[in-house]
Amino acid sequence: MNYWVMALYFKWVTPEMVKQAIELGDCSIEELNVGCQQRVLTVEQLQEIDPSFKAKE
Repeated sequence: MNYWVMALYFKWVTPEMVKQAIELGDCSIEELNVGCQQRVLTVEQLQEIDPSFKAKE
């Protein structure tokens, strides 16, 4: 699991920091989505990072 996913889960980083990590290529929306599927992150957290994010049914 990506460092940024775990860091967001443990509240070591803010969603804004994760946005910067995505811009720098250290993390991807796909990795965040995996974190959501594994119930490490919430849909709300992902939508805060990427407002266009839609939960997969």
